[in-house]
Amino acid sequence: MTAERGQGGRWEHWERRLPGFLQPPAFLTSALEHSERVVRPRLALLYFVAAIGLVPWTVLLFLTLPGRERAAHWDVAWGGFDALMIIVFTGCAVRILRLSPRSAIVTAVAGTLLVTDAWFDVMLAATTRDTVVALLMACLVELPLAALCFRTSFRVVSLLEQARPYLRELGFTVHDGRLEPPASQDRP
Repeated sequence: MTAERGQGGRWEHWERRLPGFLQPPAFLTSALEHSERVVRPRLALLYFVAAIGLVPWTVLLFLTLPGRERAAHWDVAWGGFDALMIIVFTGCAVRILRLSPRSAIVTAVAGTLLVTDAWFDVMLAATTRDTVVALLMACLVELPLAALCFRTSFRVVSLLEQARPYLRELGFTVHDGRLEPPASQDRP
């Protein structure tokens, strides 16, 4: 059995046979060379630093912000947010009709906006009646639609992940974030 491991037997590239959610992070595997990466691993470090940096800031906000606040331009803030949702939903429709893989991005943004809208509708409701209406809208419309958006996004990304090993097998490579076709013997 040890001979199989050293000579590319069944233990070589074991991580590729795992379901996507169980695969180890790319920086822990030697499967990709530096130029084959679409996104550099050091970008993950930036996100970790940003998350850690937000912890004390968030605690400070919880401790220091007033429980009530009057807001200037309340109407423009909410109207602008809903106008942004109109633009994003239109983008979702266009990308889906064009069979574009970028629909994964736009539907993820739409889902995020819907969750954000539900959160602020419920949290900023002024009366008990407003809270009940906001909760009903969140539970019956916004959150189910957000779940549909996230499901759509994950389906598109999943399809692209499923295509990756086939593309690699056919000789396609990634160089500096671009997919390159296999070098053909017939090309001059």
